[in-house]
Amino acid sequence: MSEKLSVTLNVQVVGGPRISASWTKEVEAYDKIDVTVEAGTEKEVDVQPSAIGQVEFLMISLADATQYGTDITYKNSPDSPDAVNLDAPQVFIGTGAVGLLNLAAPTKLFFSNGLSTDASVQVLVGRDATPFIPIT
Repeated sequence: MSEKLSVTLNVQVVGGPRISASWTKEVEAYDKIDVTVEAGTEKEVDVQPSAIGQVEFLMISLADATQYGTDITYKNSPDSPDAVNLDAPQVFIGTGAVGLLNLAAPTKLFFSNGLSTDASVQVLVGRDATPFIPIT
């Protein structure tokens, strides 16, 4: 059984043009993850149950919009030197967009909170649920 994600995006330049896009993305499963990353700590978050690169949709946002900036970051490996700043809500639609994060098989995300206050992080993941069986 598939699930449908309905996505609507509206961008308008104040006093200028407006661009809108709307579409439906079918996925086999989804997870909504709400996690608190305490001030000055790191937090590991499970994104999908297997390491087979099935993420087709990924949205990461903060409950408090005043916290966007360079103090909250995430990466796909605790050893990765390349952390991504959570400086705005981030939406990746399609395996190509998710792949831009070098997350070919994202099973976990690692958040770091450099603020002096806790941060509520919201992650929405849409994924393929079909098990991958490699041909040998």
